[in-house]
Amino acid sequence: MSMDSDNNWSSATSSDSSGSTTPDGDSTTEHVGFFQRLMQSLVGILVGIALVGATIWGLFWNEGRAIGTTRALNEGAAAAISVPAARVDPANEGRLIHLTGDLRAGAPLADEEFRIRTQAVRLERRVEMYQWKEEQKTESRSNTGGSQTRTTTYTYEQVWSDRSIDSSRFRQRDGHSNPRMPIASRTQVAPNATLGQFRADERVIGLFGRSAERSFALSAEALQPFTARFGDRARLSDGSVYVGDDPQNPRIGDIRIRYSILAEGPVSVVARQIGSGLTAYVAQNGREVFLGETGTKSAAELFTHAHEANGILTWILRAVALLVMWIGWFLVFRPFVILADIIPILGSAMAAGAGLVALALTLVVYLPVIALAWFWHRPVMSIALIAAGLAGAYGLRWLGQQRRAAKAAAAPVQQGLLAQPYPGQGYPAQGYPAQGYPANAPMPAATYPARQAYPPQPGYQQPQAYPAPGQAAPASFLNVPPELGSRGGQR
Repeated sequence: MSMDSDNNWSSATSSDSSGSTTPDGDSTTEHVGFFQRLMQSLVGILVGIALVGATIWGLFWNEGRAIGTTRALNEGAAAAISVPAARVDPANEGRLIHLTGDLRAGAPLADEEFRIRTQAVRLERRVEMYQWKEEQKTESRSNTGGSQTRTTTYTYEQVWSDRSIDSSRFRQRDGHSNPRMPIASRTQVAPNATLGQFRADERVIGLFGRSAERSFALSAEALQPFTARFGDRARLSDGSVYVGDDPQNPRIGDIRIRYSILAEGPVSVVARQIGSGLTAYVAQNGREVFLGETGTKSAAELFTHAHEANGILTWILRAVALLVMWIGWFLVFRPFVILADIIPILGSAMAAGAGLVALALTLVVYLPVIALAWFWHRPVMSIALIAAGLAGAYGLRWLGQQRRAAKAAAAPVQQGLLAQPYPGQGYPAQGYPAQGYPANAPMPAATYPARQAYPPQPGYQQPQAYPAPGQAAPASFLNVPPELGSRGGQR
């Protein structure tokens, strides 16, 4: 949709309302020669060195910020006293106090443009418009000889945005024109808010961020001012105002208006008391202590959460510094990649190697810089940590030497034990034990007990005994008669 100077709405030049990337777009192809790439990489060396230097400075600043914030929070935790919010005690003037009470707006807040009124401490109107957004994607292809072909593709996507996107800078402006946003977002804060008997100005209310807000749903009665402004195309959708034909199928120029509030209720604050007002407490190192959360929280909880937030921010900035330093070192080695890219395969291998070398140099520089920053900002603790580390290393080395010495002393003892007989063994080291018989004496004959005769059993037939040597065997059916044997012999 588009809007003219008379606040009349007309159809925008768009037929795609799916909200996805459109198939139309544009692309450009650029051929970059070898020497041009080489000159660009030489300039990149200066950029890389600048990035490395900026990262070193940033690491020093970040460690100083983290240490300074920790010291200020520790000082504040030791100095803060809990006071009731129902009475302002002049004896606490200038002191760091902790109080818990109800945050009140005093008078209702109103969005006069659309006559929205509510009893809240903060009222936020957020306006979004469905617009075109241009995306660019560049792909590079290395050629033999060191040149490079770069293809840049432009695509156009329809998105909801709370800021106006300037479509006049698009490469393909035809068919991708964004109308001007008719209204803007705005935030209102209660001017006379109180926390118990204390005044809560805009800075105190600012301690409670957007995460503390909740959605403020509009009723059907609140739609009339929007209808007067945008016509019958204004409608309610999920408690917000939608200006368009179909909320499920938005078109370019459609608008949605949402409201959120910071409601009245209990809050907890750690701040310096100045009269009946509250302001930031300045620690001895110049850092400010000014804490606030919704709900009933003790001072210890507020300081604990502040320490946790400080640690998270410190590690996020450390990670960003690590990435930026790696990019800087990679740009320093970029000319070697360009020289090797005369043969594309070698260029790819050199790029991987340059990335690894840049990572190694990043770690070599990154970790000592953090250590030096700690030594700079906390010399006593750094010396204590270094001494503890050296003592631990010396202790581990001493224990290792003691174990090796004990093993060396135990080795000869074990060898001597293996060379001696076992305890209680009655045999000499060699030979068999001596016998109780004289030499060359005959062995005594072995004697066995007499054979026992068993009584005969009924029906048992004694087996026939074999003949003694020289005695004829008794006749048997298997014995051959002598005469048959002699006949056979006559034959």
